[in-house]
Amino acid sequence: MKRCLLVYLSLRGTTEKTAEAIAAGLRSAGHRVDLCNMAHERPPGPEGYDLLGIGSPAHYFRLPFNISDFLRVLKPLDGLPFFSFMLYGSYPGEAGNLLRKALSGKGGREVGYFHCRGADYYQGYLQEGYLFSPDNPVPEELAAAERFGRKTAAVLSGAEAYTPPPPDPPMELIFRIERSLASRGLVQTFYIRLFRVDRARCEACGKCMSGCPTGNISADGEGRPVWGKDCLLCLYCQMQCPGEAISTPINWRVFRTILGYNIAHSLGDPSVEYVRVSHRRGETRREG
Repeated sequence: MKRCLLVYLSLRGTTEKTAEAIAAGLRSAGHRVDLCNMAHERPPGPEGYDLLGIGSPAHYFRLPFNISDFLRVLKPLDGLPFFSFMLYGSYPGEAGNLLRKALSGKGGREVGYFHCRGADYYQGYLQEGYLFSPDNPVPEELAAAERFGRKTAAVLSGAEAYTPPPPDPPMELIFRIERSLASRGLVQTFYIRLFRVDRARCEACGKCMSGCPTGNISADGEGRPVWGKDCLLCLYCQMQCPGEAISTPINWRVFRTILGYNIAHSLGDPSVEYVRVSHRRGETRREG
């Protein structure tokens, strides 16, 4: 029996569903799989495991900062087999390429790569009334993820050969610019200073703190949020606030212009499904 460590980041469950489907495929081949969601726990190192899996959503056409940090501090893999998978609501950008390259750069041996769409619960799009890839991963994608797990097990055992898929295609220039505008340097030194809470609206419920995937938000003396610098710019705090008390740089006019371009681009792409929604008091409801 082989042991697999499967580390992933999932805030609303879409990446988690995919991870569980892949794990089911691996387990059907007799392997033990230990799952670790970075939104809730600190992942262990891969020492003592026979296979490493990393799963991530695409954030701003790149990897979330905490996934990048985990990859950066990984010890050399010395030929350890690895697989990776990506979820994205509209376009993955270069997130998948970055993930695969980082693991190969650590000396790992790639045995699988999988990607599919995932519901795009992003505050910027929700506040404009759009939810992209609303039902993904759909059952067919989860079935494909389970098959991927079984195939990865077959590659690991030597029963099947592995041919690495080509890298994801390069991004358009506008998306490269957007990615640079969401860089870690700008987030830590500039954007995080502009997170605000309306003290009259804040209910001190603690949802923003408990839901933060990096534990970046603490409470002041009255139970209201205070932001540190370990921010992913996921805007999950703003998205789930029941009092609509939190404002972030996404509310600026310049960012709303960028979001308008992205929305128009996705609406013009027949491969990207969407529904109209209203997002109020931390809840997303479909219209019609």
